[in-house]
Amino acid sequence: MSRETPDSATAGREASLPARLLGAGTRALQLVAAVLLLVMMAVTFVDVIGRYLFNAPLPGAFELTEVLLALIVFVGLPIVTARREHVTVDLLTGKLPDGARAALAWLATLATGAVLALLAWRLALSARDFSAYGDATVYLGIPLGPVAGIMAGLTALAALAAAMLLVRRR
Repeated sequence: MSRETPDSATAGREASLPARLLGAGTRALQLVAAVLLLVMMAVTFVDVIGRYLFNAPLPGAFELTEVLLALIVFVGLPIVTARREHVTVDLLTGKLPDGARAALAWLATLATGAVLALLAWRLALSARDFSAYGDATVYLGIPLGPVAGIMAGLTALAALAAAMLLVRRR
C-alpha cells in the first residue's frame, strides 16, 4: 500500500490545495520544532558546562527544559498526523483485502481526528483555568496558561490535519 505524504503529494500533476497546505504547514512546523530543539540543546549544554566546570548550574534549566520538551512534542503532533506516521500495529490488516484495509485506515484516521479534537478541547479548558488562576512554574515563573494554549492549538491543528486527510481519501 503506497503512502502519500504531503511533501510527495502528487507526481506529474498539480497538488491540490489541501495537499499544498499540509505540506507547507508541515515544513513550517518542522522548522519550529528544529528551533525549539536547538534552544533546548543550548540550555542543556550551558547547564552541563556550568554545573561541571564552574559548579554553577543554569538557574531554572530544568523548568525551561520541561516547557521546551512539551512544546516540541506538541509541535510534532500535527507533523506526524499530516504525514500519517503515527505508531501502528499491522498484525491482522495485512491479510485483509485492499478495500477493507482502506476502510479501516479511513476509520482509524476518523478516530484519530476525533480523539485529537477532544484533547484540544480539554487542553483549551486547562489553558483557560491555568490563566485564570495565574499558574506558573515555580522557579522561573513561566505562565502555564499560554503554554497549554499553544499545546491546545497545536493539537487542534493535528485534528484539522486528520480531517483534511479524511477529505482527501474520498
